[in-house]
Amino acid sequence: MIDSISSELLQLKAFFRSVGPLSDDVFSEVSQYVKKKIYAKGDAILSAGQVETRSNFVIKGVVIQCVFDEEVPITLNITPAGLAFNSLKSYLENTPSKETHEAITPVEVLYILKSDMEMLVQTHHEFCYIMFKLHEAILLDRENRMFLLQHRQPGKRFYLFMQNVDRANYILADTPDKYIASYLNMTPQQYSKEKKKYYRELDD
Repeated sequence: MIDSISSELLQLKAFFRSVGPLSDDVFSEVSQYVKKKIYAKGDAILSAGQVETRSNFVIKGVVIQCVFDEEVPITLNITPAGLAFNSLKSYLENTPSKETHEAITPVEVLYILKSDMEMLVQTHHEFCYIMFKLHEAILLDRENRMFLLQHRQPGKRFYLFMQNVDRANYILADTPDKYIASYLNMTPQQYSKEKKKYYRELDD
C-alpha cells in the first residue's frame, strides 16, 4: 500500500471518478491494495511470455505496448500519464502475453493485483461499475483504431486518430513521434508530413 494521502492516489481517484461515481469510503478501501513501482527509460514493465497479473495506472511518463513481427516492433497501444493499461488477453485468460510493455520515458505506475481487483469488484457494486465502464472504453478505443487502420491513406488515418481517439492529445503531448507513427501504421516521414498538414489546415 502507498501513502493514503499521496498526490498519486488523488490522481487515481480523479481517474476513477471521471468514469463513474465512487464514494470516499469505497476508494479508501481500494487504496489499501494500490501499489507503486518506478521504471527507468527502456525498462520492460511486462515481457512477452509473462502472464499479466496487474491493472496499471500511469502517474508519470509514457508506456508503449508492442508486439514483434520478425524482430520489428509494432506499437499496439500508447499510454501516457493519467491513463490505464494492461495486457488484457493475458490478464483475462491467465495466458502468456504476446505483448511487451516498455517505459519509453522514466515511468511511475500504480497497480492493483488481479486477485485484489477481483475481490474489490465482487465486494463493491460502484467499483464494479467503474471497471465495466473502463473495459467498455478499452473496447471502443480498439474499435476506433481498427476502423482508422482500414484506410489506405496516411492522411485519413491521422485525421481519424485526432477526431475519434479521445486520448489522442494525451498521446501527442509526451510521446516520441516514431511510436505514434508505428501505432498509426505510418513511416516516421509520413507521420511528420500528415501531422504538419493537419495542423496547417486547422489554422486556415
